[in-house]
Amino acid sequence: MTDFVERRLSSTLPDSSYIPGLLSRRVDELLPEFITKHLQEGLKIFKKKMPTYYTAEANVVAVESRTSAPVRIPRDKVTYQHVVIKGLYPCAEGAGYAGGIVSAALDGQNVAKRITIKN
Repeated sequence: MTDFVERRLSSTLPDSSYIPGLLSRRVDELLPEFITKHLQEGLKIFKKKMPTYYTAEANVVAVESRTSAPVRIPRDKVTYQHVVIKGLYPCAEGAGYAGGIVSAALDGQNVAKRITIKN
């Protein structure tokens, strides 16, 4: 985070749970200036309000899109199972039933409840 705000390339990165792994890049070179500027200014404000929040131990990961799957895998409206393949429960963003992380989580919870009710 500190390297991002100071417009430096990180020579090392803290460990991350992000499965594909991380590569060090200048995020300010990947995003438009108006976005980078506002993110950096916002992090500086956080530093003043919560000094421990602003740290070199935080990774800034970019860029996540807000697009959804261009297809929708069919599922029964009551059981949430695929309409042909029993035992397959299409859900969340990849199946076309969510548009972001929160709605994907909620859809996953709803499908899990349906599975639990069935069994």
